[in-house]
Formats: sequence, structure tokens, C-alpha cells
Amino acid sequence: MLRVRSLAPRLPLALACLVAAGACTDPSGPERPLDGSVLFRRHCARCHGEDGRGVPEVPAARDLTDARVMHNLRNDQIKSVIRMGKPPGMPAFGDKFTDAALEVLVAHVRSLARDAPAPAPLPPASAK
Repeated sequence: MLRVRSLAPRLPLALACLVAAGACTDPSGPERPLDGSVLFRRHCARCHGEDGRGVPEVPAARDLTDARVMHNLRNDQIKSVIRMGKPPGMPAFGDKFTDAALEVLVAHVRSLARDAPAPAPLPPASAK
């Protein structure tokens, strides 16, 4: 005689295995590379613009392509502004970004100043 066991006691374990198996198809660790430009477009471009120069609707947004300003900021200062904000216009993102995501975002922000055209040279001072 064939004996059929009830699946009821094993159902929670079976569901947990299915959930875990589904989670493995959506990598969230080193399997998914972090892209600073994607993070920037998703979280920063609405104020700073796609190119980092800012948008007319948010005139207080810093021009991230200004190499004179950006080269004087340390990475930890940029990270602090992202995490804590800068009232009145820059919102605080708090712990929205992991340390790794923040690193690639800062690297992308730095690249905006490197890739920007150099500012026009100042006219020579007139001799008196």
C-alpha cells in the first residue's frame, strides 16, 4: 500500500525555498555593477541636469561641472552633502545609498567637472 504524506508540515519550507530561489535571479551584490551615471540620472539630474550644469527650474543647484569649485572639494565633503543635504535646496539622501554606491556616485560627479569644457580664459589685465 502506497503511503501519501501530508505536505502541510513542509509547506513553509517549500515556500521559503521558492522565495529564496526567486531572489537569486535578481542579484543585488557584486553581480550587479554599480553605475554612477545611472544613480546620478535617477537621483540627481532633476536638479543638477543630465550634464551636471543644473536646470533652470532649480537655480540654486550647484553647477557640478565647475572645476574650480569641484577640485577644491574632498570626496568626504561631497559624500557629506549627499547624505546630509545642504539647506535650503539640496535634500538629504541619508542612508539611501550604500557606501559602495556613494563611492561610484561621487566618482561620476567628479567626472562631470573633468569632462566639462575649460572655462574661457580671463582677458589680460590692461597695463597702466
